[in-house]
Amino acid sequence: MRTDTRPRDGRCHPRWRLPGLLAAALAASAAVVLTVPSWTPAPPPQVATAASATAAGSAATPAPTTSAPAPAGTPVPAGPATVAPAAPGPSLPVVTGADGTPVARPATGALFDGPADDPGDHFCSGSVVESATGDLVVTAAHCVADGDGTPARTGMSFAPGYDDGTAPFGYWTVTAAAVPPGWLESGDPDSDVAFLTVSRPDGPPIQQVTGAYRIAFGTPGTDGDDTPVTAVGYNDGDEDATTVSGTAGTLDEDQWQLDQPGLDQGASGGPWLTGPDDSEILAVTGGYQQGGDSPDVSYGADLGPAAQAAYRSAGGTD
Repeated sequence: MRTDTRPRDGRCHPRWRLPGLLAAALAASAAVVLTVPSWTPAPPPQVATAASATAAGSAATPAPTTSAPAPAGTPVPAGPATVAPAAPGPSLPVVTGADGTPVARPATGALFDGPADDPGDHFCSGSVVESATGDLVVTAAHCVADGDGTPARTGMSFAPGYDDGTAPFGYWTVTAAAVPPGWLESGDPDSDVAFLTVSRPDGPPIQQVTGAYRIAFGTPGTDGDDTPVTAVGYNDGDEDATTVSGTAGTLDEDQWQLDQPGLDQGASGGPWLTGPDDSEILAVTGGYQQGGDSPDVSYGADLGPAAQAAYRSAGGTD
């Protein structure tokens, strides 16, 4: 893993930004899972451990770290939603909100800095991804962790399908986070991805409500240049998602680059969609400069071995 000496800024809300230039990045493909002891998925699936996902020759998986419990509170109830059976292939059903109008991207949403019963302002973006537990959201690591060795934050909320200032499926509490140690310990931009466990006491797992994206694990060096993508994110202060389309190239072997204007502060963690019907996530906005210091160009975090290990640790399968 390279040492990054380039300037950093970021696409998350300013109050969540990290300090300035960080030191050399720590290379690791394992993941640290920050769990809340009082929360367990039901029923608990058998999933691969981070240790089994560690690439040959990499460091051993660090011991799990326990984060602070999520704050108590009654979530804002979701409006009635209808989920049509998913077509073969992508697990993205047609979903309608309370008014019967189809939601364009129900599995993509905004992260809010408060709990579900008092969400506050949105500061980052995220997406529901396929998992054995049905409760995982992918975002950028810098949205939930400072990269200085301190644990990731939990207790904020996620609103899937957030549109026109409304949350058609309610707010889901973030109860745990899986962050690669490369980011958690030293802010390595090549490990700027996190998998969040979300829950709501009054309904099924979020994947059953919104559908979920698949993740195209790999690296820019192996996937190649000129990959068509649709990047989505919630810019700071906007009540609707911003969508830009273009061709993603490689900044280097660990980072994707998209030379299309439109994404700005708050778009961090939003998905770069590709594949049939935009059903797969190639990257999330983040990484170099925490996603970019200009709205004219965006960068996407590598979803390679470190991200894959974090995903497995959080309850995903591949």
